[in-house]
Amino acid sequence: MAADAITLTEVGVLGPQIGEGGQARVFRAPALVLPDAARELVLKAYRPGHQPPHGLRKLVAVRNGLLPADRDRLDGFAAWPLRVVEEGGQVLGVVLPLIHATFFVDRVLPGTGQRATTPREIQNLLIPPERALRIGMTVPDLAERFAVCRDFAAAVHFVHRQGLVLGDINACNALFRIGRRPTVMLVDCDSIRIRGNAAVVAQLNAPDWEPPERQLTQESDRFKFGLFVLRCLSTGDQMSTTRDPSRADAVLDQEGRALLRAALETAPGRRPTARDWGAYFHFHLTGQRIPPTATSTRPGPGGSPATSGGAGVPPRQSGGVATRGWVRDPATGQWTQP
Repeated sequence: MAADAITLTEVGVLGPQIGEGGQARVFRAPALVLPDAARELVLKAYRPGHQPPHGLRKLVAVRNGLLPADRDRLDGFAAWPLRVVEEGGQVLGVVLPLIHATFFVDRVLPGTGQRATTPREIQNLLIPPERALRIGMTVPDLAERFAVCRDFAAAVHFVHRQGLVLGDINACNALFRIGRRPTVMLVDCDSIRIRGNAAVVAQLNAPDWEPPERQLTQESDRFKFGLFVLRCLSTGDQMSTTRDPSRADAVLDQEGRALLRAALETAPGRRPTARDWGAYFHFHLTGQRIPPTATSTRPGPGGSPATSGGAGVPPRQSGGVATRGWVRDPATGQWTQP
């Protein structure tokens, strides 16, 4: 079996269709076993005319070239292409890991009243809590939202460290889960671009996620991640479209406000890295400070390099469960236990 491509015959008999979109349909692939993939597999079969013309093997090779520990880490937060499926030199589809059931939710479909199991897309973090409750969605608390932001930042940082550009960060191409360990899962990874190469699938800007610049780069990824942080932590109406960083001031300390404003700067070089964001959220969840790198763009209070800061969310008990009964002082931003 080739390291980066297999035939449809090698995939074997397909199981039921479990998803579809404008460009592809997704089928279970129960007969396929790969030596480097522990999870159940699926086939994303491209519709005629939507097959990527080039580059998909290179994305598979990115994962194949990682050390085992890094490969396991990538598999933990991304539905990454594992093999290209080809026949006669033509791309038919791509093999992906089956996304774990914890990233799905049983909810009421708007307008129909019917219940369905759907992916828990990050767009569900960007709607007012009262609306989420009406359609049967769990509403994460502030600490859980910080944890999702932290792990999303860690995923973006890992991808950037491999010389890749996410490009189309939007409300639908990442999933999240909460509970014992809130985290994220990147999907539609065949649109990720290797720096210096053309994208496999055209990288686009979803409506309301456009960066100031036209070219999609790691710097535009940083801008879009800043939009996610803002919209995830905002309150009130139009959370999913706001670009006003003051909408998150109530839940961020001075350092966090400076980070968010820098992320939404029009000058790409001033935007904090995903590592900067991860370090910020990690500190506020654990009390442990990750030292900034020599090239860190992370601003501290007043725009200076970050050193230390007050707590932005309530402390957490061992085991990762948010401590209950803490109260935030609106004047100082600090959390205390009455």
